[in-house]
Amino acid sequence: IIGEVGPDGLGAMTWSGKMPQEGAAVAAMQTSDEFSGTVLPAQWEWNYQPRADQWSLTERPGWLRLHAFRPLVSGDLLKAGNTLTQRVLRTRANEVVIELDLDGMADGQQAGLCHFSKTYAALGVRQEGRKRTLVSTNNAVAAPGPEIAGGHIWLRSTWGLDGQSRFSFSLDGRTFADFGPPYQLAWGNYRGDRIGIYSYNPKGDEGYADIDFFHYTYAGPLK
Repeated sequence: IIGEVGPDGLGAMTWSGKMPQEGAAVAAMQTSDEFSGTVLPAQWEWNYQPRADQWSLTERPGWLRLHAFRPLVSGDLLKAGNTLTQRVLRTRANEVVIELDLDGMADGQQAGLCHFSKTYAALGVRQEGRKRTLVSTNNAVAAPGPEIAGGHIWLRSTWGLDGQSRFSFSLDGRTFADFGPPYQLAWGNYRGDRIGIYSYNPKGDEGYADIDFFHYTYAGPLK
């Protein structure tokens, strides 16, 4: 019987428990990725069936390249096809940081870091003509931020046991500034929250974003 047995003889879900073998090594889930291989590690999952010619680990070795194409529904990140995701963990401290090279972006393209389940939130860059702008999105409500003059940006999400994610950005990879409202991680569509990297373009199949790394650090297993 799984979990804690109640008066009815049935098991109930428990969120923590005693280790069955004290002193044994704790296995850690795969999270971070340097994109240095030729195949994606096991922790990754596409939000939709991937198009083989729209992403690559070999066009620029050491980087993940996400080409941009039209979403199924304009203005809805949940309907964008080229979104690479993995599970989030429920620990007391979690941090995800990615580095984006923006030089391959095209007019209309958007790329960045997102959370989603039944609802979604994102922090990313939108290109209009030659102008690139930071954009915070919460369930299709977009809030523009400062113009991004350089070719690189670092995006970060942090959250704890309360599931409140805060997005922030950096232009040097060291100093981060919060941007956008907090987002409550939630359950939806038969699954918990996922964190992802996205690249799409409502104006057409044009542009790409290069991601140097995905660093996910988190507190050890709760005891």
